[in-house]
Amino acid sequence: MNLKVLCLSLLLFEASCFTEFEITVPRDTVTGFYGEVLILPCTFPADNSWSLRSTVITWQRGLDVVHSFYYSQDQLDRQNRLYVNRTSLFIQEMARGNASLRLDKVTLQDTGVYTCSISTNTGSQKKSFGVKIGAFYSEPRLQLSLLADGVNLLVTSDGGYPSPTLQWLMEKSDVTNQTQTHLTQDTQTGLYVVSSWISLTEVSNSSLTFMLHNKPLGQDIRRDIQLYSDKSEKQEESSRYQGCFIVITVVLLLLIVMSVLFLYIKKRRRRGEQTKQNGFTETGLPSEIQNLNGKSLICP
Repeated sequence: MNLKVLCLSLLLFEASCFTEFEITVPRDTVTGFYGEVLILPCTFPADNSWSLRSTVITWQRGLDVVHSFYYSQDQLDRQNRLYVNRTSLFIQEMARGNASLRLDKVTLQDTGVYTCSISTNTGSQKKSFGVKIGAFYSEPRLQLSLLADGVNLLVTSDGGYPSPTLQWLMEKSDVTNQTQTHLTQDTQTGLYVVSSWISLTEVSNSSLTFMLHNKPLGQDIRRDIQLYSDKSEKQEESSRYQGCFIVITVVLLLLIVMSVLFLYIKKRRRRGEQTKQNGFTETGLPSEIQNLNGKSLICP
């Protein structure tokens, strides 16, 4: 056989072997949830000729070693300290070509590009894919504060990532530009706390809607807030109370006047009775003196 033909045949055979060895990783970015377990998928072709002893599996994030496996066991001497006691492989499933990595207690620091490298007795290859971490926001908490001329509504939600998009509606009209939003990030976890409030004056019976969107995780929170105002009823009650107060005041004044008049008349009568008992008229003259045709006459 011609030497050139032999070399070409060997090259084609080698190329066909490497073509057959194709590992599989996700095409799209994988999303993990804060504090939970994340599986990073990676598979390789394993046939009857596959040998655990000749298999080398390495996971990396950038230049950091996440997990290493060779000589039929984990080799974690060079593992980045961020991943200590948090990674493991499915060794019992390697014979079926499973080289996926289990990552426990996911944090925001686990975000990045991960590379799965596999070498066996039938070939070798490595592929990369992105990983992002998110967290769901908690159930919103509503706090209401009464103002001199209205009301202040404060909605708070925490423990989420990334930063959310907020929207406020009043009677289906967007009033987001009338609100204020404050976003803070926990220094230890990196998770966000969002507070949003709106101040309303002359509140009447109306409907408010608060919406929070955490788009990367597909989380949408919508809460309806019903506002009821009894201001007009209170005004009517106040008017009724004022009218009643005026009537009561007038009645009391009349009672006082009548009481004074009654006491005065009673006092006059008592004085008159005392005068008669002493033999004098109310004018202080003896009772025998009587008026006759405008002249005084003293009876014998």
